[in-house]
Amino acid sequence: MSYTINLSTTQVQDLLELYRDYLDEPGNNYTLFRVKYNNSFLTVYKTNTALIQGKDEYEFYIKICKELNIEPVPKDSQNSNHSALNALQSIIGTDEVGTGDFFGGIVVAGCFVPKNEIFNVKKLGVKDSKELSDSKIMELAPILMKNLVYSVSKLDNLHFNYLVARHKLNMNAIKSLMHNSIVNSMINKVSDYDAIIIDAFTTRQNYFNYLKNEKKVCDKVVLEEKAENKFISVACASIIARYTFLKEMESLSNLVGFELPKGAGKPVDTAILKIYTEKDPNIFKTIAKMNFKNFDKYRN
Repeated sequence: MSYTINLSTTQVQDLLELYRDYLDEPGNNYTLFRVKYNNSFLTVYKTNTALIQGKDEYEFYIKICKELNIEPVPKDSQNSNHSALNALQSIIGTDEVGTGDFFGGIVVAGCFVPKNEIFNVKKLGVKDSKELSDSKIMELAPILMKNLVYSVSKLDNLHFNYLVARHKLNMNAIKSLMHNSIVNSMINKVSDYDAIIIDAFTTRQNYFNYLKNEKKVCDKVVLEEKAENKFISVACASIIARYTFLKEMESLSNLVGFELPKGAGKPVDTAILKIYTEKDPNIFKTIAKMNFKNFDKYRN
């Protein structure tokens, strides 16, 4: 969990004076200053938004609130920072697709929706991709990709299976690496933003633990559960990711000669048997996630 406070210009100056001796490297061009205090960080952005993160983030948040004479939000009521964040802010959102599908790889997408475009994007009918038909996804995604800043990362099955078999990475570790890559890509493209929201798939502590060996990690992210239903940028990211995944599934279906089913249910088991009896079994390395239980009976 992390905490945000919308500050006045005077409050920004007050914080700068209070923590001048604890200043850290700002990190990017969107940051006014950054403070490292004990086991926590305070980042103040040019939008006058303060973000408090770290091991003792709530204690640090309470301390800052007292210093600025601000009423703090109770710990249990500030769910993953959502109550402090404003859904009408300019936000970078990220989401992933394909993690529950036996066939096809994993796609993570990021999208930036500036606050002055939120209304126009909503008018298109944007919402969580899981609530949209494939045909609607195919209609919406190209429009979003033409008019908004976005990034896409694709992990094909061959590389997924290698990471699982050789490096023993689990799904959340792989997703953490991909989300971090997308976030870094997005902050290189976007000139100004208020927050970075990741649709939560693990805890904040685990997320950063998975990234401990990475050279470039953005620590200014908020992991928000069901973020695709709360933030339009995350919904856009989910649509772009789904669109990319559907295009990949189309290519893989052409490769095997019939439409591959999505998910991991009984139609997938039927498709596995068909492919196993009619094709070279080595094809599964390039079309499927071989660590899924659907494939257990076919393992060597």
